[in-house]
Amino acid sequence: MTAAETVKFVVAMIVMMNPLGSLSIFLDLTKKSTVVAQRKIAKTSIFAMIVIMLATVWTGKDILTLLDITISSFRFAGGIILLLMGLSMLQSKESPVNHTEGDDEAAKSQESIAVVPLSLPVIIGPGAISTLIIAGNDYPQLTDKLWMSGVCCALAISMGVILFFGNTIAKVVGPSVIKVVTRIMGMIIMAIAVGMLADGLIGLLPILH
Repeated sequence: MTAAETVKFVVAMIVMMNPLGSLSIFLDLTKKSTVVAQRKIAKTSIFAMIVIMLATVWTGKDILTLLDITISSFRFAGGIILLLMGLSMLQSKESPVNHTEGDDEAAKSQESIAVVPLSLPVIIGPGAISTLIIAGNDYPQLTDKLWMSGVCCALAISMGVILFFGNTIAKVVGPSVIKVVTRIMGMIIMAIAVGMLADGLIGLLPILH
């Protein structure tokens, strides 16, 4: 994995995790919790995100093989998911692919929302999982996977820090900035989606190459 490919992977994961959008959902889910409780959830979510991402990087391709799903089919399906996410984000709406009202209802009956629905599927949703599985397939070497694992750990810790200081960050940034950033990320996600759709279609129909 070259430096340019690493940067592309990191940017794609940051966009998929949508830090500010995820923070907004986190604050909404924990609005009745104390700051101490919120920070405990934030710390727990770090470990949950690390486990989810590492499991996806190291076993994602094997799961597809077990289910007899080709990587080209997965790229195409992932592209459609990202396209839907991007369209929702362009309208400053939370995509139902990542977060639904049902998740909020389920969260009310749980002692901790750190794993579900916060880490999965709000932060590490279908878009992030698709990105990780495809990256794991494209860069199967041990050194590359170890490097990606390190990047995933750094991203999880960074996201956890954002959640830990969530109330302060939300006051400084403000809802208007969150909406603008969300729309920009929506555009980037749609661009990534088009690339995934094209690569998947070419893989399924080699004659188009």
